[in-house]
Order: sequence, then C-alpha cells, then structure tokens
Amino acid sequence: MDTATDEMNLKIDITEDGPSARTLAITIPAEVVDERIEASYGNLQNQAQMRGFRKGKAPRHLLQKRFGADVINETRGQLIMGAYQQAVQQKELRVVGEPDFAEELMEKPLEEGKAFSFEVAIEVAPEFDLPKLENVAIKKPMFEIDESHVDAEITRLAYRFGTPETVKKDFQPLDRLVGRAKVDVEDHDGVFFETDKTLVVVPDVGDEGKGPVLGLLLEDLSEHLEGAAVGSDIVFETVGPPAHERSELRDKKITIHFHISEAERVTPLDTGTLVATFGLEDESMLRERLQLEIENRRDQEQRAAEREQVFEYLLENTTFALPQKISEAQVARTIERQRMDLLYKGENPEQVEKQLAEMRDQTQEQAINRLKLLFIMDKVARHFDIDVSDQEVNGRIAMMAQQRGERPDAVRTELQKTGGLQEVARQIMEHKAADRIVDQADVSEVPASDWNKEAEAKAQARKGGAKKAAKKTSKKTAKKTAKKTAKKTAKKAGGKTESKKKTTKKTK
Repeated sequence: MDTATDEMNLKIDITEDGPSARTLAITIPAEVVDERIEASYGNLQNQAQMRGFRKGKAPRHLLQKRFGADVINETRGQLIMGAYQQAVQQKELRVVGEPDFAEELMEKPLEEGKAFSFEVAIEVAPEFDLPKLENVAIKKPMFEIDESHVDAEITRLAYRFGTPETVKKDFQPLDRLVGRAKVDVEDHDGVFFETDKTLVVVPDVGDEGKGPVLGLLLEDLSEHLEGAAVGSDIVFETVGPPAHERSELRDKKITIHFHISEAERVTPLDTGTLVATFGLEDESMLRERLQLEIENRRDQEQRAAEREQVFEYLLENTTFALPQKISEAQVARTIERQRMDLLYKGENPEQVEKQLAEMRDQTQEQAINRLKLLFIMDKVARHFDIDVSDQEVNGRIAMMAQQRGERPDAVRTELQKTGGLQEVARQIMEHKAADRIVDQADVSEVPASDWNKEAEAKAQARKGGAKKAAKKTSKKTAKKTAKKTAKKTAKKAGGKTESKKKTTKKTK
C-alpha cells in the first residue's frame, strides 16, 4: 500500500492485483473539489447570456439552477482525468493500454464541501531483470555479391518499372487482380467489411500457391484463381489467425466474396529502356550502380541478422508474464513495427503485405514473444540511455523513400496519416539498442550458405509448432461448434415437444 500527496493534494493508494495489475484508489480533497466547481461557475458566468442580465452579470444561484447539472458533470470528468493523470505521473507508473473506470463513476455525486473518491484499474509494464548484455555469441553471415545478384536486381526493376496491360483471363503468376470484396465473419451479424479496391496478386511460382487477401494468408489462393477471369465471383474461406490484432477475427471462420473487376499484367522493360529510365549512359553504369546498392542492402541484412540473434537471446533469457489484458493496440503495434522494418529494407508494397499476412498466421507463442520483445527492448534502451532525435527520424524516412523510389515528404505524409511516425522512432530506438549489444558481442563469421540452412531449419521448426497449434485450435473450434449445435438442436427439439403438447391439448 502506498500513500502520498502532490500538486492536487491527492491521496493515492495503490493495490497490486497481480504481476502487472494495479488498482488506484484516488481521493480528491474537498477544497480542491470546491475550487474546481467555483472555477467552472466562474467561467460559465463570464460566458453565459441570460435574459435580463448583461453578459457576465448573471447571479450564481440562477446559473446553478439552470446549468448546475451540466457544470457538475463537466467538472467531475475533468477532476477524474486530471487526478488519474497526476497519479500516474506522480507514481511513475508505466501504464499499458487504457484505464478501466467503473461505468457508474460518472453518476457518482460531486458535492461542494465533500471529498471525491474513485478507483481505476490499470495494467503496468511488467518488471523483470535483463540478462547479461556483454559478449553475447553472434554469428555474422558472409556472402559476396556477384553478377547473378545484379542480374536478379535488373529483372526486379524491369518488372517494377514495366508497362501494365489489361488482361481478361488466363491469369499468370504476378498478375494483379482488383475488385470488390465482401467479408463475413462467424458470430458477426451482417457484413463485417466491404471494399471496392481489393488487390489480389496471383502467387509466384515459388510461393507454393499461397498469397494474402485483405491481410489474411490463404494457403490455396492459386487453386481458387485457376480458370478465373474478369467478372468472376470467387469465394475464399479461411480461419482467422489466433494472433490477429483484431480479437473478433481470432479463430473465427471468415468468408471472403471477391468479384474481379479488372486485371493487369506487367510487361518488363528491356535493359536499354531501363538504363534510359535511370538517366544513365549505358548498361555498365547501371550494373555498377546496382552493385553498390546491393552491397549496401547486404550490409543492412547482415546487421538485421545480428539484431535478430540479439532479440532471440533476450527472449530466451528473460522471463516475465505479460499483462493479462494486453491491448489490441499493442498487438497492432508489433504488426506496424514489422511493416516499418520491411519498408526500411526496400520491400515493395505487395511483398510487405504478403509478409505481414504470414506474420499474422504465426502461432500464439510467436505473437506473445513479439509482445514481450516490445517491453524488453524498451528496457534495454533505457539501460543504455538511448534517445531518438528528429534528425534521425527524418534520415530514416529519407532512406525508406529512396528504397521505394518516392519523395521523402510523400512518405512522411503517409506515415502521419497512419500513425507510423511513432513506429519509425521506435524502430530506430530498438535498432540502436540492439546495435549496442552487437557492438560488444562475441561475433563469429559464417558462410551465408550455412546461415541459410540454419535459418531454414528454424523456420521448419516454427511451422511444425504452428501445425500443432492449428490442430489444437481446430479441436477447440470443433468442440465449440458441437456444443452450439447441440444447444440449438436441444432448443429445437424442446420447441417441437412443446408444440406437440399444445396440439395434443387442443385435440383433447
């Protein structure tokens, strides 16, 4: 139990209800209540216009009679939020999610001459100890850039700046289909979501038929698109990932009705035209420029691999329980953070959405680990006293813009609209914190081929875990469905029996 006073002379009692759960019992003294009510009437008196009185001259008792309920309600709300914010700041509480006020709180009497007390339930960031941050064993994948990498980059750019042409049918890999989509979700009344601008990209040869639709990864996308044409209506069915940022979609049957309105296929540019597009003299200059860009990207990927090992090390060696009511906003933040990472690496928008869909399709354990990492990296950053400047944010935005071939101001505007600027700053903070650990780590160089094999083995292990989790989820869903069916059947049977009884009575 903790009691203290401060600016508003609050009495603040903190009760621990669990590892991260707290209840704040806050008492606002009577003199503060009186002062705030008086101030509210003073402001009202200066502004109110009442018949028979000049502005600012209406007597207090008339104002109280006419506007008293509104003044009290407004003052109560201001006092509650002001006291809550002061308590959080005074006690240095790192609140997670939104505070939980009692529904009846706004009906509680606020009276002159009496103290006002209320409670609010919150969750705070978990407390834990960081593992040793020095001499962490890190592997650095090494690989040289050769002509084949430059050839692949030329092919990628040729498609990126290629000429789109309309197609009607016989869709091929990487064709872009646009149309209307309507989404129905189990246990949700009416249409859950509807849009006329849904983009579906035909999976590439190496995608094994998988691809995203509206952010959901569909394992059999290619099968559904086989034989389709402009004007076709296609129905996709899937189950919401257990780690989806929207709780109403988790483990729910989702049906997407997709009508193909138009489709296009990109014809890649020839190398000569691509050279002219970049304003270069010949192919050799293009290859030289791309060589440097790929080497820079290689260096970024090496550092990203090292950071990823830091993240794994911290997760494996840090133990704590997540707050039980972890907010959807925080789940969404992990998705948005991944989006920033992919854009920073220069992935095109379609590839970003595909990888985000794969991320949503991960197991619940992986989703929990992503959330844990938010808290861990925040503490590591505080351990190293890391700050992020506006200049660093602007530099990161400029780099993302260059990777995407867009203007920095356009990228900044987009980030402002989506709330991504905060995530850019957080990404920089996490990278700087992880780099501090890498810089003092025990680094060993390994061939890229060995690194790729190890990464593939980890991916397969995760897939195995995901399948087990999916089986468990399927069993749970089946049980729920069976229970629902049984209840409905029982109700129907009961209804029929009652009907028969009534019929029998009538006959008698």
